[in-house]
Amino acid sequence: MTQQRKVRPNLTNYDVLELMQKELHQSEKRIVKKVMFIVSSGVLAIILLIALVISTQGQTVRNYAAEAMRKAFEAERAVHIIDEAAGTNFLEQSKKQQ
Repeated sequence: MTQQRKVRPNLTNYDVLELMQKELHQSEKRIVKKVMFIVSSGVLAIILLIALVISTQGQTVRNYAAEAMRKAFEAERAVHIIDEAAGTNFLEQSKKQQ
């Protein structure tokens, strides 16, 4: 019913067909809106999840780096202590050779 017609007591098949097409078109619009909302919500949820994982893993990586640096300094200090205790002065000799 592209033009507004007067309501008649008897509907023709064409009138019913136009009404059904109009109803189908409106339901398609509603479905598309719902699908777009669901898809955009899913994308937003994935982005938030990735941001959460990255922010929590960043702290863990910093902790690993700090622990590795701490162990390296302890190892270097231990080498100096052993070198001085043994009296070999390997560290000073290697510095002079370079």
